[in-house]
Amino acid sequence: MMTIQLIPSPRLTTHGPTVFKTERNQRQTRCGMCGKIIYVEEATFNFEHKAFNSGLDDPFRCEVCKEEFNDLAYEK
Repeated sequence: MMTIQLIPSPRLTTHGPTVFKTERNQRQTRCGMCGKIIYVEEATFNFEHKAFNSGLDDPFRCEVCKEEFNDLAYEK
């Protein structure tokens, strides 16, 4: 799964999904759990789009949902 890296300023460089558009992250998508809008690069967007069109659950989760999902998975 992918995670979001929250960056306080759009002028800072990043290599992961962001909550704002950057030079690299131009494609808008949503977290598969909470629906929060985030921006990803073209390759990530295409991967998510193909998975979704193949009938799979939305493979993308934001950082908050990823942590929550992992906590629930290991809670047993």
